[in-house]
Amino acid sequence: MKITLLATLLTTLFAAPVVLAAAAETSSPTTVLYHNATLINPATEQQLTNGWLLVKEGRIVKMGQAQGTSLPIANKQIDLQQHYVLPGLIDVHLHLTAGPIRVEMQDGKPVITMKGHSELTRYHAISTLATGVTTAFSPAGEPAANAEYTKQQQAGNWPGPKLSYAGFVFEPLPILGGSIYPKDETAWQAEIASQKALGATYIKLYQGLNQSEVAMGIRLAKAAGLKTVAHLDNVSWQYAADLGVDMLTHALPTSAELLTGEAKTAYLAERKQPHNSRFVYSWFKYVNYDNEPMQRLIQTLAQQQTRVDLTLVANEMMYFARELDTLYPEAQMWVFHPEMRKRWRASLQASSYDWSAAEMAEAQQQLPKVQQFFKRLYDAGVPLAIGTDSTASGPFYLRELALTQAAGLSNWQVLQLATRGGAHHLGLADHGELKEGYVADFIVLASNPIEDLQALNTLHTVVQQGNLWQVEALKAQLGSLSTIEL
Repeated sequence: MKITLLATLLTTLFAAPVVLAAAAETSSPTTVLYHNATLINPATEQQLTNGWLLVKEGRIVKMGQAQGTSLPIANKQIDLQQHYVLPGLIDVHLHLTAGPIRVEMQDGKPVITMKGHSELTRYHAISTLATGVTTAFSPAGEPAANAEYTKQQQAGNWPGPKLSYAGFVFEPLPILGGSIYPKDETAWQAEIASQKALGATYIKLYQGLNQSEVAMGIRLAKAAGLKTVAHLDNVSWQYAADLGVDMLTHALPTSAELLTGEAKTAYLAERKQPHNSRFVYSWFKYVNYDNEPMQRLIQTLAQQQTRVDLTLVANEMMYFARELDTLYPEAQMWVFHPEMRKRWRASLQASSYDWSAAEMAEAQQQLPKVQQFFKRLYDAGVPLAIGTDSTASGPFYLRELALTQAAGLSNWQVLQLATRGGAHHLGLADHGELKEGYVADFIVLASNPIEDLQALNTLHTVVQQGNLWQVEALKAQLGSLSTIEL
């Protein structure tokens, strides 16, 4: 559990001939040769010492191993000082454009809001890029805000991860900047068309929907040429999978339909209590992964290759909500805009405010059971990837890697999910590997992450779509984006 997540720049070890200012080069040469490094390719579990990458127009055009003093000719050469190159990290669950959860008055009534602001978005995009995440997927958010970020990022105006996204979640609970609940099928069609027009490639089906609404959402999304991502509760993952849902998110498959016998009866009795959030851990207390419903679910997900991001950090933060200062010390929270830092811990603690000490301890005892679920899906061949459910990746991403490793995966396997797994999750055929013809997204580390995942804390350089950024230069931009108050 002890991974120091504040990225440190080892300037005494890194002496590249090019030191950029706070922005990426705008007049980059035709070809750039990165050399004198160990190239780490999790997809193939290969390490190439004394390796080099030739980058042109944002892509890796050639790569190899230096023989003696022979290197390809390039307009610029960057000596990486025997450091380690890894494909850029991919966060498949990043709410980049969301603001902090808060309550506002609307028409004299309190309403939950997650509305963001362009300054917060730019801040979190830069801090996320500075921690090595070059590509991301937002499974929900304001469609207009996501579209604006994508436009600015692609134009080179806002540094940050390349983003694909869904729009407002389809959910009965009103959340400003977060949810939409159309009144009938015609209104659903109109909202889906609106989100698609703003660049959404998925629609998000949320936990308050019933079976018929989930079925309608999947059907209408397919008719519109979009995919579906679902965060479900009472509606079973099995039901959604049978209908062809494309992606399931969170380690919260909390439907009673996946339980049997006395366990199911006891769980249903608990769920009769209104506003009882204890189900987020008690389901794991009751579930038997070898029962018929769970075996059928795992088999279906594997056969259909339904993509799943479990965000183990979300379970851990709920179960350890009163220990967040220890899990995520304030020194690591530079990745959050000051407005987010004010209340994120309190927001996470709200759902468990009435849990007793014994109940909190019982919740914490379920985390290994959550990790067993991850390992069961992994071993069955269900496509998994790494996500954070945050507005900035940073320490949450690295914590997700640590929890994944603790579930029983090797460092190679963890990094595969963080790179090639994320690319597969998002349907990106030319991302996630160090390979000729692929997009030039990679990060440079002072230490070897195959030996120790903590090496990701030694990140000092990020190359995204061929643009080189020094981590400290990115972090230096954050001060000018810290003034807005919500």
